[in-house]
Amino acid sequence: MKGIFVALTVAAVCACGGSGGGSNTTAPKNPPPGNTTTPSGGVSVTNDAFSPGTKTVAVGTTVKWAWNTCSSDPYYGTGQTCTSHSVTFDDGTTSPTQDQGTFERTFSAAGTYNYHCVIHGAAMTGTITVQ
Repeated sequence: MKGIFVALTVAAVCACGGSGGGSNTTAPKNPPPGNTTTPSGGVSVTNDAFSPGTKTVAVGTTVKWAWNTCSSDPYYGTGQTCTSHSVTFDDGTTSPTQDQGTFERTFSAAGTYNYHCVIHGAAMTGTITVQ
């Protein structure tokens, strides 16, 4: 009887992906379709944050923001939710309010460029310093 219990336990653990915790911890090979890979030197727009929040670049640099706001994994049947954000600079330059995609800006003059999400205001801010 003890051998049958062990065999059933092993079968149950293997059927759940081998994690033993009842959830599949194996990440899919591709990110959810709504998320965009952040380019090298870029800024990730996540849920309620810009990452990195501060960045220093040279005059003439183009910075690209990539939206990574989609959560839940459609590959496992849990659906997908993407949250809208914007990149809105104090000087009036702004991206569309969007939940996927990218936005870029070329900085042609030295200075400090503060920006925020129009939806979250002061709770979601960033700064680009151009030298």
